[in-house]
Amino acid sequence: MKILTWAQQELKDLVSFYSGLTYHPEDIKSTGVFVIRSSNIKHGQLVNADNVYVDPKSVNSTYVRKKDIIVVVRNGSRNLIGKHAQVHNDISKSVIGAFMTGIRSNNNDFISALFDSDKFRKEIHKNLGATINQITTGEFKKMIFPTPQTLNEKEKIGNLISQINSLVSLQQRKEKILKQIQQAIYYNIYPEYGTKIPIIRHREFNKDWSIVSFNKLYKKSKEKNDLTYGEDKIISVAKMYFKHESQNSSKDYLKTYNVFKKGDIAFEGNRSEGFSHGRFVQNNIGDGIVSHVFDVFTPLKKENLNYWKYAIHNEHIMKYILVKSTTKATMMNNLSTKDFLKQKIAVPNSREMKKISHLLKRLDDQLEFSKRKIKLLTKVKQFLLQNMFI
Repeated sequence: MKILTWAQQELKDLVSFYSGLTYHPEDIKSTGVFVIRSSNIKHGQLVNADNVYVDPKSVNSTYVRKKDIIVVVRNGSRNLIGKHAQVHNDISKSVIGAFMTGIRSNNNDFISALFDSDKFRKEIHKNLGATINQITTGEFKKMIFPTPQTLNEKEKIGNLISQINSLVSLQQRKEKILKQIQQAIYYNIYPEYGTKIPIIRHREFNKDWSIVSFNKLYKKSKEKNDLTYGEDKIISVAKMYFKHESQNSSKDYLKTYNVFKKGDIAFEGNRSEGFSHGRFVQNNIGDGIVSHVFDVFTPLKKENLNYWKYAIHNEHIMKYILVKSTTKATMMNNLSTKDFLKQKIAVPNSREMKKISHLLKRLDDQLEFSKRKIKLLTKVKQFLLQNMFI
Protein backbone atom coordinates (compact mmCIF):
# COMPACT_ATOMS: atom_id res chain seq x y z
CA MET A 1 0.00 0.00 0.00
CA LYS A 2 1.46 3.30 -1.08
CA ILE A 3 1.48 6.03 1.56
CA LEU A 4 1.09 9.51 0.13
CA THR A 5 3.13 12.18 1.87
CA TRP A 6 1.77 15.67 2.37
CA ALA A 7 2.77 18.38 -0.07
CA GLN A 8 3.82 21.95 0.65
CA GLN A 9 1.33 24.24 -1.09
CA GLU A 10 0.71 27.96 -1.30
CA LEU A 11 -2.58 29.09 0.16
CA LYS A 12 -3.71 30.60 -3.15
CA ASP A 13 -3.74 27.06 -4.63
CA LEU A 14 -6.07 25.83 -1.89
CA VAL A 15 -8.65 28.59 -1.50
CA SER A 16 -10.20 31.64 -3.12
CA PHE A 17 -10.29 35.04 -1.46
CA TYR A 18 -12.81 37.84 -1.33
CA SER A 19 -12.45 41.30 0.18
CA GLY A 20 -14.41 43.14 2.83
CA LEU A 21 -16.83 46.01 2.33
CA THR A 22 -15.80 49.61 2.80
CA TYR A 23 -18.85 51.62 3.82
CA HIS A 24 -19.63 55.16 4.93
CA PRO A 25 -21.50 56.32 8.04
CA GLU A 26 -24.48 57.33 5.92
CA ASP A 27 -24.75 53.70 4.69
CA ILE A 28 -25.46 52.36 8.20
CA LYS A 29 -29.10 51.44 8.82
CA SER A 30 -31.13 49.82 11.60
CA THR A 31 -31.74 46.81 9.33
CA GLY A 32 -30.38 45.59 6.03
CA VAL A 33 -27.18 43.74 5.17
CA PHE A 34 -25.30 42.52 8.27
CA VAL A 35 -21.61 43.49 8.33
CA ILE A 36 -19.32 41.00 10.09
CA ARG A 37 -16.49 42.85 11.79
CA SER A 38 -13.52 41.95 14.00
CA SER A 39 -15.61 42.48 17.14
CA ASN A 40 -18.00 39.76 15.93
CA ILE A 41 -15.23 37.13 16.13
CA LYS A 42 -14.52 35.68 19.56
CA HIS A 43 -12.78 32.40 20.37
CA GLY A 44 -13.21 31.17 16.82
CA GLN A 45 -16.94 31.82 16.74
CA LEU A 46 -19.23 34.55 15.44
CA VAL A 47 -20.96 36.47 18.23
CA ASN A 48 -23.28 39.47 18.50
CA ALA A 49 -21.30 42.59 19.37
CA ASP A 50 -22.52 46.06 18.42
CA ASN A 51 -23.97 44.73 15.19
CA VAL A 52 -23.85 46.98 12.13
CA TYR A 53 -26.22 46.88 9.14
CA VAL A 54 -25.84 48.75 5.88
CA ASP A 55 -28.12 49.73 3.04
CA PRO A 56 -28.19 46.86 0.47
CA LYS A 57 -27.66 49.46 -2.27
CA SER A 58 -24.21 50.24 -0.85
CA VAL A 59 -23.02 46.62 -1.08
CA ASN A 60 -20.56 45.95 -3.89
CA SER A 61 -18.73 42.97 -2.37
CA THR A 62 -19.22 39.21 -2.07
CA TYR A 63 -21.93 37.87 0.21
CA VAL A 64 -20.82 35.41 2.89
CA ARG A 65 -21.78 31.75 2.56
CA LYS A 66 -22.13 29.01 5.16
CA LYS A 67 -18.76 27.30 5.82
CA ASP A 68 -16.76 30.35 4.68
CA ILE A 69 -13.87 31.41 6.92
CA ILE A 70 -13.45 35.04 7.88
CA VAL A 71 -9.98 36.31 8.80
CA VAL A 72 -8.87 39.63 10.31
CA VAL A 73 -5.99 40.97 8.19
CA ARG A 74 -5.57 44.44 9.67
CA ASN A 75 -6.03 45.64 13.25
CA GLY A 76 -4.59 48.04 15.81
CA SER A 77 -3.25 45.06 17.77
CA ARG A 78 -0.75 42.75 16.08
CA ASN A 79 -2.00 39.84 18.19
CA LEU A 80 -5.45 40.07 16.56
CA ILE A 81 -4.14 39.68 13.00
CA GLY A 82 -5.20 36.23 11.85
CA LYS A 83 -8.14 36.04 14.22
CA HIS A 84 -10.76 34.03 12.39
CA ALA A 85 -14.06 32.19 12.54
CA GLN A 86 -15.90 29.75 10.34
CA VAL A 87 -19.50 30.53 9.45
CA HIS A 88 -21.66 27.70 10.78
CA ASN A 89 -25.08 29.28 10.44
CA ASP A 90 -26.91 30.28 7.30
CA ILE A 91 -26.38 34.05 7.46
CA SER A 92 -27.71 35.12 4.10
CA LYS A 93 -27.43 38.78 3.20
CA SER A 94 -24.21 39.23 5.17
CA VAL A 95 -20.87 40.68 4.15
CA ILE A 96 -17.52 41.16 5.85
CA GLY A 97 -16.22 44.56 6.80
CA ALA A 98 -13.03 46.32 5.83
CA PHE A 99 -9.72 44.87 7.06
CA MET A 100 -11.18 41.36 6.77
CA THR A 101 -10.69 38.64 4.19
CA GLY A 102 -13.15 35.92 3.24
CA ILE A 103 -11.86 32.42 2.48
CA ARG A 104 -13.73 29.85 0.41
CA SER A 105 -12.72 26.38 -0.81
CA ASN A 106 -14.13 22.96 -1.67
CA ASN A 107 -13.17 21.77 1.85
CA ASN A 108 -13.48 24.65 4.25
CA ASP A 109 -13.56 22.35 7.31
CA PHE A 110 -9.98 21.31 6.52
CA ILE A 111 -8.92 24.92 5.95
CA SER A 112 -10.56 25.90 9.24
CA ALA A 113 -8.54 23.20 11.01
CA LEU A 114 -5.38 24.48 9.34
CA PHE A 115 -6.14 28.05 10.47
CA ASP A 116 -6.57 26.81 14.06
CA SER A 117 -3.03 25.41 14.09
CA ASP A 118 0.14 26.96 15.50
CA LYS A 119 1.59 26.69 11.99
CA PHE A 120 -0.94 29.23 10.74
CA ARG A 121 -0.30 31.64 13.63
CA LYS A 122 3.46 31.46 13.04
CA GLU A 123 3.04 32.12 9.32
CA ILE A 124 0.79 35.11 10.02
CA HIS A 125 3.24 36.78 12.39
CA LYS A 126 6.18 35.99 10.14
CA ASN A 127 4.53 37.89 7.30
CA LEU A 128 3.18 40.89 9.21
CA GLY A 129 4.06 44.34 7.93
CA ALA A 130 6.95 46.08 9.65
CA THR A 131 5.14 49.35 10.35
CA ILE A 132 1.45 48.63 9.80
CA ASN A 133 -0.37 45.89 11.70
CA GLN A 134 -1.62 44.01 8.68
CA ILE A 135 -0.94 41.13 6.35
CA THR A 136 -1.41 41.93 2.68
CA THR A 137 -3.51 39.73 0.42
CA GLY A 138 -0.37 39.05 -1.64
CA GLU A 139 1.57 37.78 1.38
CA PHE A 140 -1.46 35.84 2.58
CA LYS A 141 -1.77 34.02 -0.73
CA LYS A 142 1.92 33.06 -0.79
CA MET A 143 1.96 31.44 2.66
CA ILE A 144 2.94 27.76 2.40
CA PHE A 145 1.31 24.98 4.41
CA PRO A 146 1.60 21.17 4.54
CA THR A 147 -1.44 19.67 2.81
CA PRO A 148 -2.74 16.12 2.18
CA GLN A 149 -2.72 15.14 -1.48
CA THR A 150 -6.14 13.49 -1.43
CA LEU A 151 -9.54 15.06 -0.92
CA ASN A 152 -10.54 12.07 1.23
CA GLU A 153 -7.82 12.78 3.81
CA LYS A 154 -8.67 16.47 3.87
CA GLU A 155 -12.31 15.61 4.52
CA LYS A 156 -11.45 13.20 7.35
CA ILE A 157 -9.22 15.79 9.06
CA GLY A 158 -11.80 18.55 8.57
CA ASN A 159 -14.62 16.35 9.89
CA LEU A 160 -12.61 15.28 12.96
CA ILE A 161 -11.71 18.83 14.01
CA SER A 162 -15.22 20.03 13.14
CA GLN A 163 -16.74 17.38 15.42
CA ILE A 164 -14.45 18.43 18.29
CA ASN A 165 -15.41 22.06 17.69
CA SER A 166 -19.08 21.07 17.80
CA LEU A 167 -18.57 19.25 21.11
CA VAL A 168 -16.80 22.30 22.55
CA SER A 169 -19.62 24.59 21.35
CA LEU A 170 -22.19 22.24 22.89
CA GLN A 171 -20.42 22.32 26.25
CA GLN A 172 -20.07 26.11 26.05
CA ARG A 173 -23.81 26.46 25.46
CA LYS A 174 -24.47 24.07 28.34
CA GLU A 175 -22.15 26.10 30.57
CA LYS A 176 -23.93 29.32 29.61
CA ILE A 177 -27.35 27.83 30.43
CA LEU A 178 -26.07 26.43 33.74
CA LYS A 179 -24.71 29.87 34.66
CA GLN A 180 -28.09 31.46 33.89
CA ILE A 181 -29.89 28.85 36.01
CA GLN A 182 -27.35 29.26 38.79
CA GLN A 183 -27.70 33.04 38.79
CA ALA A 184 -31.51 32.88 38.82
CA ILE A 185 -31.50 30.46 41.76
CA TYR A 186 -28.66 32.21 43.57
CA TYR A 187 -30.45 35.57 43.50
CA ASN A 188 -33.90 34.25 44.39
CA ILE A 189 -33.23 31.52 46.92
CA TYR A 190 -32.63 34.21 49.58
CA PRO A 191 -35.23 36.77 50.73
CA GLU A 192 -35.07 40.30 49.39
CA TYR A 193 -33.25 42.62 51.78
CA GLY A 194 -35.53 43.47 54.71
CA THR A 195 -37.94 40.57 54.04
CA LYS A 196 -38.24 37.09 55.54
CA ILE A 197 -39.44 34.81 52.73
CA PRO A 198 -37.40 33.88 49.61
CA ILE A 199 -38.89 33.88 46.13
CA ILE A 200 -37.63 30.35 45.31
CA ARG A 201 -38.03 27.78 48.04
CA HIS A 202 -38.15 24.03 48.60
CA ARG A 203 -41.74 22.90 49.07
CA GLU A 204 -41.16 21.43 52.54
CA PHE A 205 -40.35 24.84 54.06
CA ASN A 206 -42.88 27.61 54.71
CA LYS A 207 -41.83 29.44 57.90
CA ASP A 208 -40.42 32.97 57.89
CA TRP A 209 -36.67 33.33 58.11
CA SER A 210 -35.21 34.94 61.25
CA ILE A 211 -33.67 38.41 61.14
CA VAL A 212 -30.28 38.19 62.88
CA SER A 213 -27.51 40.71 63.56
CA PHE A 214 -24.06 39.78 62.28
CA ASN A 215 -22.66 40.10 65.81
CA LYS A 216 -24.69 36.96 66.60
CA LEU A 217 -23.05 35.15 63.69
CA TYR A 218 -19.45 36.39 63.52
CA LYS A 219 -16.79 38.07 65.62
CA LYS A 220 -13.75 40.06 64.50
CA SER A 221 -10.62 37.91 64.64
CA LYS A 222 -7.61 39.51 66.31
CA GLU A 223 -5.33 36.48 65.98
CA LYS A 224 -1.94 37.31 64.48
CA ASN A 225 0.54 34.86 63.04
CA ASP A 226 2.95 33.64 65.73
CA LEU A 227 5.05 31.97 63.00
CA THR A 228 2.92 28.84 63.17
CA TYR A 229 2.29 29.58 59.49
CA GLY A 230 5.07 30.20 56.98
CA GLU A 231 5.11 31.70 53.49
CA ASP A 232 3.62 28.49 52.07
CA LYS A 233 0.40 29.21 53.97
CA ILE A 234 -0.23 32.70 52.58
CA ILE A 235 -3.71 32.70 51.04
CA SER A 236 -4.92 34.72 48.07
CA VAL A 237 -8.28 36.08 49.18
CA ALA A 238 -9.26 37.08 45.64
CA LYS A 239 -8.85 33.59 44.19
CA MET A 240 -8.81 31.47 47.35
CA TYR A 241 -5.68 29.37 47.00
CA PHE A 242 -2.35 28.97 48.81
CA LYS A 243 0.11 31.09 46.88
CA HIS A 244 3.06 28.70 47.35
CA GLU A 245 5.49 31.31 46.14
CA SER A 246 8.40 32.83 47.97
CA GLN A 247 7.68 36.31 49.29
CA ASN A 248 11.10 36.55 50.95
CA SER A 249 9.27 37.90 53.98
CA SER A 250 11.13 38.41 57.23
CA LYS A 251 9.90 36.74 60.40
CA ASP A 252 8.85 40.12 61.77
CA TYR A 253 6.75 40.81 58.67
CA LEU A 254 5.14 37.36 58.78
CA LYS A 255 4.01 38.21 62.30
CA THR A 256 1.90 41.07 60.90
CA TYR A 257 -0.27 38.62 58.94
CA ASN A 258 -3.75 37.78 60.20
CA VAL A 259 -4.58 34.14 60.84
CA PHE A 260 -7.29 33.00 58.43
CA LYS A 261 -8.78 29.64 59.41
CA LYS A 262 -11.12 27.41 57.46
CA GLY A 263 -14.66 28.77 57.79
CA ASP A 264 -13.48 32.32 58.52
CA ILE A 265 -14.50 35.13 56.17
CA ALA A 266 -12.29 37.97 54.96
CA PHE A 267 -13.32 41.30 53.48
CA GLU A 268 -11.76 42.30 50.18
CA GLY A 269 -12.38 45.97 49.53
CA ASN A 270 -11.49 46.09 45.84
CA ARG A 271 -14.38 47.18 43.66
CA SER A 272 -14.96 44.75 40.81
CA GLU A 273 -17.63 43.70 38.37
CA GLY A 274 -20.62 42.53 40.37
CA PHE A 275 -19.19 43.78 43.69
CA SER A 276 -19.49 47.55 43.83
CA HIS A 277 -18.79 47.80 47.57
CA GLY A 278 -16.24 45.01 47.98
CA ARG A 279 -17.06 41.48 49.03
CA PHE A 280 -16.66 38.83 51.70
CA VAL A 281 -14.94 35.55 50.83
CA GLN A 282 -15.03 32.42 52.96
CA ASN A 283 -11.90 30.35 53.51
CA ASN A 284 -12.81 26.86 52.29
CA ILE A 285 -9.28 25.55 51.57
CA GLY A 286 -7.66 25.29 55.02
CA ASP A 287 -5.95 27.25 57.79
CA GLY A 288 -3.47 29.89 56.71
CA ILE A 289 -2.66 33.59 56.85
CA VAL A 290 -3.59 36.75 54.95
CA SER A 291 -2.18 40.24 54.77
CA HIS A 292 -3.06 42.59 57.62
CA VAL A 293 -5.05 44.72 55.13
CA PHE A 294 -7.82 42.11 55.18
CA ASP A 295 -10.39 42.14 57.99
CA VAL A 296 -11.02 38.58 59.17
CA PHE A 297 -14.16 37.39 60.95
CA THR A 298 -14.67 34.05 62.68
CA PRO A 299 -18.06 32.28 62.76
CA LEU A 300 -19.49 31.89 66.27
CA LYS A 301 -20.90 28.52 65.21
CA LYS A 302 -19.04 26.04 63.03
CA GLU A 303 -22.13 24.43 61.55
CA ASN A 304 -23.55 25.07 58.07
CA LEU A 305 -20.35 26.71 56.85
CA ASN A 306 -21.18 25.69 53.27
CA TYR A 307 -24.36 27.74 53.46
CA TRP A 308 -22.46 30.81 54.62
CA LYS A 309 -19.87 30.35 51.86
CA TYR A 310 -22.62 31.23 49.37
CA ALA A 311 -24.70 33.66 51.44
CA ILE A 312 -21.81 35.87 52.56
CA HIS A 313 -20.60 36.20 48.95
CA ASN A 314 -23.99 37.05 47.45
CA GLU A 315 -23.99 40.63 46.18
CA HIS A 316 -27.79 40.54 45.91
CA ILE A 317 -27.95 40.37 49.72
CA MET A 318 -24.67 41.86 50.86
CA LYS A 319 -24.66 45.08 48.82
CA TYR A 320 -27.30 46.62 51.11
CA ILE A 321 -25.30 45.59 54.15
CA LEU A 322 -21.98 46.84 52.78
CA VAL A 323 -23.48 50.18 51.71
CA LYS A 324 -24.10 50.82 55.40
CA SER A 325 -20.78 49.50 56.65
CA THR A 326 -18.13 50.64 54.16
CA THR A 327 -16.56 53.92 53.09
CA LYS A 328 -15.02 54.55 49.69
CA ALA A 329 -11.30 55.22 49.43
CA THR A 330 -9.19 55.89 46.32
CA MET A 331 -8.65 52.27 45.30
CA MET A 332 -10.98 50.25 47.51
CA ASN A 333 -13.72 50.26 50.10
CA ASN A 334 -12.86 50.33 53.78
CA LEU A 335 -14.96 48.22 56.14
CA SER A 336 -16.21 49.54 59.49
CA THR A 337 -16.26 46.49 61.77
CA LYS A 338 -18.62 48.15 64.22
CA ASP A 339 -21.12 49.08 61.51
CA PHE A 340 -20.88 45.68 59.83
CA LEU A 341 -21.53 43.64 62.98
CA LYS A 342 -24.68 45.58 63.80
CA GLN A 343 -26.22 44.99 60.34
CA LYS A 344 -28.93 42.34 60.04
CA ILE A 345 -29.56 39.48 57.64
CA ALA A 346 -32.37 36.96 57.10
CA VAL A 347 -31.37 33.44 58.23
CA PRO A 348 -33.24 30.12 57.64
CA ASN A 349 -33.27 27.18 60.01
CA SER A 350 -30.51 24.60 59.89
CA ARG A 351 -32.40 22.12 57.69
CA GLU A 352 -33.19 24.72 55.06
CA MET A 353 -29.58 25.92 55.15
CA LYS A 354 -28.44 22.41 54.26
CA LYS A 355 -30.94 22.15 51.38
CA ILE A 356 -29.80 25.49 49.94
CA SER A 357 -26.07 24.78 50.23
CA HIS A 358 -26.53 21.30 48.74
CA LEU A 359 -28.36 22.73 45.71
CA LEU A 360 -25.83 25.49 45.10
CA LYS A 361 -22.94 23.03 45.51
CA ARG A 362 -24.47 20.71 42.89
CA LEU A 363 -24.74 23.60 40.44
CA ASP A 364 -21.11 24.54 41.13
CA ASP A 365 -20.03 20.93 40.53
CA GLN A 366 -21.92 20.72 37.23
CA LEU A 367 -20.37 23.97 36.03
CA GLU A 368 -16.91 22.80 37.02
CA PHE A 369 -17.46 19.49 35.21
CA SER A 370 -18.53 21.34 32.07
CA LYS A 371 -15.44 23.57 32.24
CA ARG A 372 -13.18 20.52 32.61
CA LYS A 373 -14.76 18.91 29.54
CA ILE A 374 -14.18 22.08 27.50
CA LYS A 375 -10.57 22.21 28.68
CA LEU A 376 -10.00 18.52 27.87
CA LEU A 377 -11.57 18.78 24.40
CA THR A 378 -9.49 21.88 23.68
CA LYS A 379 -6.31 20.03 24.69
CA VAL A 380 -7.21 17.09 22.44
CA LYS A 381 -7.78 19.48 19.54
CA GLN A 382 -4.48 21.29 20.18
CA PHE A 383 -2.59 17.98 20.33
CA LEU A 384 -4.04 16.83 17.01
CA LEU A 385 -3.34 20.14 15.27
CA GLN A 386 0.23 20.34 16.58
CA ASN A 387 1.00 16.87 15.31
CA MET A 388 -0.73 17.17 11.93
CA PHE A 389 0.47 20.59 10.73
CA ILE A 390 4.20 20.59 11.41
